[in-house]
Amino acid sequence: MGRIRVLAEEVASKIAAGEVVERPVSVVKELVENSLDAGATEIKVELQDGGKKLIRVQDNGSGMTQEDAALCFKRHATSKIATEADLERIATLGFRGEALASISAVSRITLKTSDGSGEKGFQIEREGEKLLRFIESAFPRGTLVEVRDLFFNLPARRKFLRSDRSELSLVASYLTTTALAFPDVKFVLLHNQKELINCPAVSSLRERVYQLFGKKVLDNLMGLDYEEENYRISGLGSRPFSGRLDRQHQFFFVNRRPVKDRMLNAALTQAYLGILEKQRNPEGFIFLEIPYEQVDVNVHPAKSEVRFREPQKVFRLILKAVEMAAREESLVKPIMVSGEQEEERGIPDTTESTGQTERPGDTGESVGWLRTERQKTLLVAAPEIAAGKPAAVAEAVPGDREAPIRVLGQYLESYIIAVTEEAIFIIDQHNAHERILFEKFSQLERNRAWVSRQALFPPVLELTPRQQVNYQDRQTELEGLGFRLEPMGGASFALKEYPDVFREEEAADILVSLLGEEEGKFLDRRERMLATMACKAAVKAGQPLNREEMEFLTSELFSTGNPGLCPHGRPVVIRLDRSRIERTLGRQPE
Repeated sequence: MGRIRVLAEEVASKIAAGEVVERPVSVVKELVENSLDAGATEIKVELQDGGKKLIRVQDNGSGMTQEDAALCFKRHATSKIATEADLERIATLGFRGEALASISAVSRITLKTSDGSGEKGFQIEREGEKLLRFIESAFPRGTLVEVRDLFFNLPARRKFLRSDRSELSLVASYLTTTALAFPDVKFVLLHNQKELINCPAVSSLRERVYQLFGKKVLDNLMGLDYEEENYRISGLGSRPFSGRLDRQHQFFFVNRRPVKDRMLNAALTQAYLGILEKQRNPEGFIFLEIPYEQVDVNVHPAKSEVRFREPQKVFRLILKAVEMAAREESLVKPIMVSGEQEEERGIPDTTESTGQTERPGDTGESVGWLRTERQKTLLVAAPEIAAGKPAAVAEAVPGDREAPIRVLGQYLESYIIAVTEEAIFIIDQHNAHERILFEKFSQLERNRAWVSRQALFPPVLELTPRQQVNYQDRQTELEGLGFRLEPMGGASFALKEYPDVFREEEAADILVSLLGEEEGKFLDRRERMLATMACKAAVKAGQPLNREEMEFLTSELFSTGNPGLCPHGRPVVIRLDRSRIERTLGRQPE
């Protein structure tokens, strides 16, 4: 007798059910999606014992006729697609036609429904694969599904369910995400007759976020809206300097379908590099509207994952949407004074250490654009300093475009103190110079304007095995920046050429730093190189500066696109408003 056999229908249906129904939240997801596809504007979910004992989902959608109700429990029965071509343009949340069949295979289920066309509706009761009852029953327009004793006929599967609280948490998380996608629908969640979620229908995402997360979260979000061709990114994202320590507030929706996608997470993270501080993660309620044929939603049994035909385009659009929104926000971090922490807890305290590695007392030389002997080597000149004249003071600062800024002096030989009529600014000189150099280097990179210089007496570098591997891997990028090494035998390499903007000894140190770095997880490798070059070439903390140098740094900083953070995510400048000073000291504004 052969070893291959056709499985019994009962066994096959339970295996299929296992792909769709893993736990109570799987049942809730399938039923809620059916409700939304039916045009419901009110959806109520009730659970008992975390959904193990009872899951009840009721909606006011279109309901079903007697004929539809008779077919809905058959496998692959659906009203949402008819032909193979429909799979290329799936516009509904459900489409597989497996939900009710899979749920009924592993539970005791009751369905009540009416399309509102007559005085009566219909009631169906099933236990596993058995049809127990199909009768007429009075019911208003819509559908109610009761699922009892989930996995009653699969005790091994039931043993793997978590505690009631854990299963409830998963359901609450799913309904929260779905409520974000459909703010025009009312959602209610009850557990053991206790109400946990009650979100009346609202007209905007902002109102829905307020309902679910509160004012403090909403206040730290900025609007996103960018459209290109037939793609659109909209929603909400973290304002500069806010963010969270975790990633719990990152939600993505493709044509209103909640999805999980690593590429989307990576795009959001990279979009906020240079906008959020280190160790902070962006919040994102990101909606992508895309032609249906440009995305495949039929790649996962639970329909929670998607595949894009042009993922790089989607990635770039998210970066662009965040970039454009950030331009409208203040890029200077405010100082929180005593008494305001509870009032505005969403903004992190800026009086703590910024985490930079160079501290007062460092003995590193002042390099970069502040050395008179190097002025002629810089591709973007500082003519005022080169001529011995004071640099022009910045004419404006972000958030106060009409206010001139004036440098008062240096504090701890690390911070520049500057003022306007309305605020005091504390500028980290190293981070400020790093930001200036990074933007200048980025400009050279965009224009392919790097100029290399040949070393008269090439310094010899002794590279570790890891550094040699990194050089081989990054050789093309490094040579594009102006660095060229020549093997001398063994671990020795001669630095034959280096970027013209550096002195020879600086160039050698910078190259060694570049070769010793780990790859960034999200940051583009070329940008990471530029950031490292800027960091190593910038003036150090603990370095005395004269007034001309401080004024030059201040002027150049506020002419950059993002004066708030250095390329590595450390704060550059913090602002203490006059109104905060007067309020804290008990003085009223004149």
